[in-house]
Amino acid sequence: MGIFRSVSTLFTILGALVAVAVAWFVPWVFTFHLGTLAYFPYLPKSEQRYLRITGPWSGPYKKNWVPSKDIPRACKIALVAAEDTKFFIHRGVDLESIEKSYEYNQRKKKPKRGGSTITQQLVKNAFLSRNRSYIRKAREILGAVILDATSSKDMQLTWYFNIVEFGPKIYGIKDASQFYFKKSHKALSTRECASLVAILPSPNRWNKSLKAGAPSGFLVSRIGTIQARMRMIPTDEESSPLVSANRNRKPNRGPTDTPESASKSRQQQMKQLEIQAEQADELDLPEGPAEAEGQSEGEILAPPNEGLPEQPQSLEILTPSNP
Repeated sequence: MGIFRSVSTLFTILGALVAVAVAWFVPWVFTFHLGTLAYFPYLPKSEQRYLRITGPWSGPYKKNWVPSKDIPRACKIALVAAEDTKFFIHRGVDLESIEKSYEYNQRKKKPKRGGSTITQQLVKNAFLSRNRSYIRKAREILGAVILDATSSKDMQLTWYFNIVEFGPKIYGIKDASQFYFKKSHKALSTRECASLVAILPSPNRWNKSLKAGAPSGFLVSRIGTIQARMRMIPTDEESSPLVSANRNRKPNRGPTDTPESASKSRQQQMKQLEIQAEQADELDLPEGPAEAEGQSEGEILAPPNEGLPEQPQSLEILTPSNP
């Protein structure tokens, strides 16, 4: 009897340890559905973190929250164009991008690139640290798959725009639009949307010329490339019906269409959208001032697409607040 109790206790302890390990490993992305997020962004130029609370149901912390309908469509498209051209097609993770990043990291002998989708970046910013490791990447991927399966693309974009860092302690599109352009986020132009997105990979280093109102040659090059990509990528209107049909396997089809022909048609359309996204991705974004073909950081260049008409700015997404 004593042996039985000892074994039972041992399994209870092991089960508890496994449960704790799983609870730690799985990012709690369901928090987004509660409408309140408490997370820990980093202080500028520091590894120290502080508590920030935001969300559409965050009470006194809601003042800087921007709902989807108030985020310009152009900003949403700019983000997808810059960070994740297949965003409206994939299911949270882009395996091809991860494979390319892995091969690159193997050549460099250290984890330098992550191949993260917007969904993965959202999970990382809200629930994980900035430390690069394969364990963190695994947690990020798992969280992204769960989040994409339980939330819309628009919801993901909205939260992203509300918690992403645009500069030292500047979080969310509402504060960023005031800081850089002295205007409401609702009034941002297509180029201003592209400008904000252009600094996201390194906002504390790349924001100085934007803040001064004189974007450097490097930044102008990034902005122009993002705007060019915006004209090429698959949009939510193009992708959503196909993705939804593929998931539910109950597409709307005409009376003469067979399930097989409808499925084949969807696959062909999805393949075309993937090609669009890949072609947009082939327009390489400069990754640092050194890549700006020798241009000095303060030099101002004409944007590569100057003279082209601006895109209409009716896009939608969600964002959090800055306490």
